[in-house]
Amino acid sequence: MSSQRAIQNGLFLVAFCGLSHAATLVVGPSACPSAAYATINAALTAANPGDEIDICPGTYPEQLVIIKPVTVRGMSVNGVNRVLIQPTLLYDVSTFSFQAVVSVVSTSGVVIEGLAIDASMNNVSGCTDLLSVVHFYNASGAVVNNTISGGQLPSPSTCTTLFPGNGFGILVDSSAGHTGPFNVSISGNSIHDFNRDGILINGAGITADISRNTISGIGPSTGYNQFGVFIALGAVGHVTNNMISLGSCGSIAFTACVPLRSEGVVFRAAGDGSVIDSNFISTAQSGIFLNGANNVQITNNVIMNIDALDGIDIQGTAAGHFTNSIISGNTISHVFPISSYSSTSEVGCGINEVSGTGVAMNLILNNTINDAYCGVAYVTADQVYSSVFTNVLYATLNGDLYPTAFPPAVEP
Repeated sequence: MSSQRAIQNGLFLVAFCGLSHAATLVVGPSACPSAAYATINAALTAANPGDEIDICPGTYPEQLVIIKPVTVRGMSVNGVNRVLIQPTLLYDVSTFSFQAVVSVVSTSGVVIEGLAIDASMNNVSGCTDLLSVVHFYNASGAVVNNTISGGQLPSPSTCTTLFPGNGFGILVDSSAGHTGPFNVSISGNSIHDFNRDGILINGAGITADISRNTISGIGPSTGYNQFGVFIALGAVGHVTNNMISLGSCGSIAFTACVPLRSEGVVFRAAGDGSVIDSNFISTAQSGIFLNGANNVQITNNVIMNIDALDGIDIQGTAAGHFTNSIISGNTISHVFPISSYSSTSEVGCGINEVSGTGVAMNLILNNTINDAYCGVAYVTADQVYSSVFTNVLYATLNGDLYPTAFPPAVEP
């Protein structure tokens, strides 16, 4: 990337040495009170570690790379408080094969707050360059009360890889050999218009607290998988009090919809101690998909309008086990359709564990299932207690006893 092109597109890598007292740097047009900088990147260059950069309302066609601990915050002026960061084109961040509107690289203590951040003008294709709206890479900090949008490839079908795929709202990961610990808090954001994941947390040594976000997708109609929150490969996620809505199968046949499924929250070989608690998840093919974990808690979630798989799906394939975990206090309703597809494909239940994949020693209790083919389908190595089943054909089914198909979905 030439220096001229970097300057034209507002892409700067800024370095620092030493610490100084915290200051507030104001960015905006000349009419903005106290504005000393016309661009965010100019303020980033001038800022010392610990400084705060306040941005006046307006549109800023900049791509930001942050490598020092600063706060970047939108401010209100005369009742207007929308700060839109929307570069006209994105470029690779330094030598890394990723592109983002805001990249936080190899630092800690960065806070991004009160901004509308849009990546919709990107030209990324395929899977080589990872596209996200906000990217924490070997870094820690917080993303608070922002609008995160535009993490979509112009031609998303050119990246069909299931994991990790491409096109993220917020991506948190690390490079080989950088094991952290890295800690990121993601709270109060509106996340929409992404291809693969609203939030992807990927890699051991990363802990993410993900709370009070609203995540909206459009599901299988896009022709590829979508996931609200995805915790993967040793990362520890605390996913609490989020609202997630993806998309239904619609007119897509169930046999075609399942490979294109959307899932609200996913654990794929997640780290021990991960939690999914008190989320509202609606309109997806699986509300929560658990594929490999140990000692996790799935509690107090409300899941509704699931139209291809199950409210909560559990298997151990990705890690070789799903063990020592608690699934409790969840309310799951309207898992449909109740048809021959439910029995032959062994789906349509409030909670469904897949036998023969390392699922064992889990406790399932005090869940409420209403309007489904079955309440809980489970394996003999687990225990099911004290749940409430209403308007289900079968309360519990032992998955070990039905190796090829569940009982017929015939109304009594």
